[in-house]
Amino acid sequence: MDALLSPLGLGLALLWSFAVLASVQLTVRLIMAFSVTRTMLGALVLTAITVPISVLYLVVFGQSLTAMPLAMLLTAIGGYVVADRVLGFRRQRSTIAAAIGIGLLSAPWGVFLIRPPS
Repeated sequence: MDALLSPLGLGLALLWSFAVLASVQLTVRLIMAFSVTRTMLGALVLTAITVPISVLYLVVFGQSLTAMPLAMLLTAIGGYVVADRVLGFRRQRSTIAAAIGIGLLSAPWGVFLIRPPS
């Protein structure tokens, strides 16, 4: 769990969140609507959502995939809020598509990159 909460872990989570939001925006929205500033703000909010989900997932389920669909759903709900409130997606369909993409890409996959305790 320390690896998730270390400065490197948080930095990588922020970088990943930015990449996810950039890819979702460029896929769902027009390229002209892309804003680096709003994407960085969205990445900060998304990181604040996904890191606690990842820590909780690791503590409760360890490195098991059994509850990953639930974690994806929680992440997608957070992604919906980010797409709607932070990034300002105007269409409901676009916001839902973004939330699905964010839920799949920003789920707590990082827990599987940590070495299990020996």
